[in-house]
Amino acid sequence: MKVRTTQLFTSYLLLLLLLAAEFGVARLPLGEAARGLVLIPALMMVGIVAMGFMELGKAPQTARFFALAGAVWLAILLGLGCLDPMTRVLYPTQSTAVY
Repeated sequence: MKVRTTQLFTSYLLLLLLLAAEFGVARLPLGEAARGLVLIPALMMVGIVAMGFMELGKAPQTARFFALAGAVWLAILLGLGCLDPMTRVLYPTQSTAVY
């Protein structure tokens, strides 16, 4: 039981350190091309949660499949959500308000 508690505590501390790193990278005056650097700590956090808390390394193949399917679905939803504001175009129009 003590080993499991130590593993959970270590995973939690790593998540906190990566959160601090993510906030630190987000505060840097980076150009638009380097904004993807914020994703590196976030992806590392996903790995720590998957291996440390969910124990997917010891899980059966079915559990790994469903965890991967959930991650793919989340990536699709977040990708579509990010694309929505990028594809919207505001066209100027004349005011045609009728009173």
